[in-house]
Amino acid sequence: MGKIKTSILYLPRPAAKYSGCYPLHFERHLPEILQCTDYVHFFAGMSTSGFRIDCNKKVKPDMVGNVESVTLPSNSFDGGMADPPYTAEFARKLYNTDYPVWGLWTKELVRLVKPEGRIGIMHNYIVPRLPGCQMEEIIVILLRIKQYPKIVTVQRKEVAG
Repeated sequence: MGKIKTSILYLPRPAAKYSGCYPLHFERHLPEILQCTDYVHFFAGMSTSGFRIDCNKKVKPDMVGNVESVTLPSNSFDGGMADPPYTAEFARKLYNTDYPVWGLWTKELVRLVKPEGRIGIMHNYIVPRLPGCQMEEIIVILLRIKQYPKIVTVQRKEVAG
């Protein structure tokens, strides 16, 4: 593994009523981060970009469902983005759902992205390398004073061969 590109963004937290929203203006950066505009968006919440999949029908996603088992064909999107609940408590309190199984939903995300597509995962730490992917970029998002930063780990799906 060679050097991984690192970037820093300074974005304000949203003044939204929906907990768990992206930092304000983050979605404007997604076409550049993912290097595409045709991407699937797991745990979409109140996001407005990409093909949005969420278990909460109240946020009006493009598809209501469990991202651990998606009924879309493989290699359907040029890229993928996910912002999963960070803890089991967060999943219960915010989404009234079980904590998603890392190995299941990440496998689905990789499956849906075309080879050579970029996949971004926002979390509060650098996430592990996904099977069939290579690490490409780590983006640190600084927020308001006394708030933990967010980390977007960006990986590229390898060409099967």
